Amino acid sequence: MMTPTADLDRWPDPASSNARRSVFAQDLVVEGDVTSKGPVDGQGKILGSLRAPDVTVVGSGRVEGTIVSHDLSVLGAVSGTISARNVQLVPSAVVQADVIHERIAIDAGAELEGRLQRKA
Repeated sequence: MMTPTADLDRWPDPASSNARRSVFAQDLVVEGDVTSKGPVDGQGKILGSLRAPDVTVVGSGRVEGTIVSHDLSVLGAVSGTISARNVQLVPSAVVQADVIHERIAIDAGAELEGRLQRKA
């Protein structure tokens, strides 16, 4: 269920302007791997890997596993591994993960425990 290590090195292309947003509702628990060519909002719990061009883990959302994305915003909780070109952690974010990134913004109040690795 985890994304192979080689996939961490390849970020998805940005979502096209006509791509539809997928929403994982707050009461939803997904066990397994999720892949989308469009934006994804995680309001529920995802146990496994999540790969999409644009991922938002909202305040009620939790991902336990791997996230591979072009753009990632975390308002909720993530534990595992993150690989994203652009990462934004807002004040409500709680992240226990190793993060591979090109750019990262960590707002005051965000919690981050893990290793950061900048990829140029």
